[in-house]
Amino acid sequence: MLHSLCSMGKSERTKDVINTMKKPGWEIIAAIGVVIMTIIAGYMVTLHNISGAVLVVFIGSYILISTEKVNRTAMSLLGVAIVGVILYIAWEIYVLTGVDYGGVEFSVLIAHIDWTTIIFIIAMSIIVGIAAASGLFQFIGLRIAARSKGDHRRLFITFLIFVAGISLFFDTVSTMLIAAPLTIEICKALEIDFKPFLISEAIVCNFSSIPSIVGAVPNLVIAGETNLNPGFLFIVMMPLSIILFLVSLPILLRWYGSTFGETDHVRIDRVFSIDPATMIKDRWDFNISAAALVFLVIGFALGPFFGIVPPLIALVVAGFLLLLAHERANEFLSQVGWPTVFFLVGLFGLVGALEITGLIDALADAIEPIVGNDANFAIVFLMWIPAMLSAFLDNLPVSAVLAPIAVEFGGLTPVLPLALIFAVNIGGYIFTPLGSPANMVAIGLSEREHDRISFIEFVKIGTLLGLIHLTIGSVYLVLINMLFFG
Repeated sequence: MLHSLCSMGKSERTKDVINTMKKPGWEIIAAIGVVIMTIIAGYMVTLHNISGAVLVVFIGSYILISTEKVNRTAMSLLGVAIVGVILYIAWEIYVLTGVDYGGVEFSVLIAHIDWTTIIFIIAMSIIVGIAAASGLFQFIGLRIAARSKGDHRRLFITFLIFVAGISLFFDTVSTMLIAAPLTIEICKALEIDFKPFLISEAIVCNFSSIPSIVGAVPNLVIAGETNLNPGFLFIVMMPLSIILFLVSLPILLRWYGSTFGETDHVRIDRVFSIDPATMIKDRWDFNISAAALVFLVIGFALGPFFGIVPPLIALVVAGFLLLLAHERANEFLSQVGWPTVFFLVGLFGLVGALEITGLIDALADAIEPIVGNDANFAIVFLMWIPAMLSAFLDNLPVSAVLAPIAVEFGGLTPVLPLALIFAVNIGGYIFTPLGSPANMVAIGLSEREHDRISFIEFVKIGTLLGLIHLTIGSVYLVLINMLFFG
């Protein structure tokens, strides 16, 4: 047990790769699906319907991604490559004939990718990886957990407050990668079922990230598209986030109260008698990581007042840490979640193709008659509909597609971008756990411990809290709009 605690945060050892023969499965089905999708898109190109061809590729790619049977990174990159070919063909037709069907050069499509968000994700991954390797998070986790003195209920509350706090400064995936391993190790040491902790942390992580632009990648995407002021987001949404936490905590305690028990005092003393300083792998790395995180938090807080965007601050901190890491720099770079990074590159490229061909504008035109000029209805609409979509789709593509819609209707009220941010974060845990990557981190870590969080277990409490949160949020934002912008 003590060895397990002291080894928290170490990267997993490389597993032996066993070459086994397997029959073609979903890969072949996916390949056939891509061929069919490409043929349909190609036929639409011959009809000079470029926007229709791009839409076919977008929908087809996302259907294949959502099955979770194919590599989502490969599919998103292949999807953007196909739309790149379609737009290039249309561009060549324009060059040769002078007839404009809406094609562009590939460089134009690449320019539509949100590289600012990509850089932010890479930089934050580097920062979290270096800090974790130093033992900083393990040190903090053990110090915080010790305050509970082994009481299950107090430990539960302590971890949720910890998650809510760091969610303001780290994206949801990073937050769960920090908190979940600590939670599992301490719960195992105290013989506590960690699943209720992980589920609750994932939910709290999602809604606690709402007031911060850097709290979730969808927040950054929406803020970048709508030019949302970070201070405005924080001032308006922080009280709502606190309300949601105060409402959720008693519900979670009642829901999981029966799982809490008592741990033997000898075991408690043995676990918490460990000096947190033993978690520190390297004192130099520890001190540098702590200083870097302080600088990061101060930068995120003050940067917007000087026009410095969070990705730039994160990049400065990440670059500085890599410089000091020297010989280990390549090791930390290899730990960046590159599959996620390239998945986002492909996803942003696909959404960029929708913008280039005017499909985003067409969607806005379709919504306009429904919304009309009623700002309050627009707020509710941009909360419930995106939340429902985020429940079944990843909240990031929903954000990327609908952020321009918030811009289109921005003249009605400045609250609309806030409503969309609220919606995609809350929608991440309604009906399914698939809407937010943070949920999947929690489920993945539980599977690694051979004690899997069941789908229905997450859905029950997630949907209950999500619907309560959406109702509270709708009332809150409508009141804000009526009091200050009505």
